[in-house]
Amino acid sequence: MKDFDYDAWIARNAERIGVRRVKLKEAFDHQFSGEQEPDEPFESADRWIATYRYTHGGQSRFFREILFNKQLYGSKCPGCGKVFCPPRSDCHHCYLKTEWVPLNGLGTIESYTTVHFGTSAAIRKFPFICAYIKLDGTDTVVCANIEMDDVEKAHVGMRVKVVFKEERDGLFTDFFFEPLEQSDA
Repeated sequence: MKDFDYDAWIARNAERIGVRRVKLKEAFDHQFSGEQEPDEPFESADRWIATYRYTHGGQSRFFREILFNKQLYGSKCPGCGKVFCPPRSDCHHCYLKTEWVPLNGLGTIESYTTVHFGTSAAIRKFPFICAYIKLDGTDTVVCANIEMDDVEKAHVGMRVKVVFKEERDGLFTDFFFEPLEQSDA
């Protein structure tokens, strides 16, 4: 390996594929140690970015309604009458297929925490509240974010309303909540 600059190779490839130099060095030290036989497999550093499609299956209508109609839907069991949001295709109590029901987008905070920093691109404003919200007419809670001017005023029992982002992608992060009355915030 004469005239080969391993440190330059590490620096160049770490920059090219967007990884830390120390991690790349750990991964390739053996290959460049001179201990490998010339006919052993040679490995190159690279990064693979995969774009793929996945299905929401039985919950597809929930995401379509958010994307196209700015509407939250739940699913209701025709047997026991329980309403689920996030929706379920089948009732886990009765084992019956559920039916779609529109929700009014209002709810009550059941539990919450204040988040002061994070890495998600879905978050628009810090600090924010991450809460379990029981939507009106449902028997379950949904975990969602609440944006409000003064997070110190958040409390269990606070009434909230859904807000849909103007630019939506058919994702759970296409909506958040805010206090029903800003005077409550």
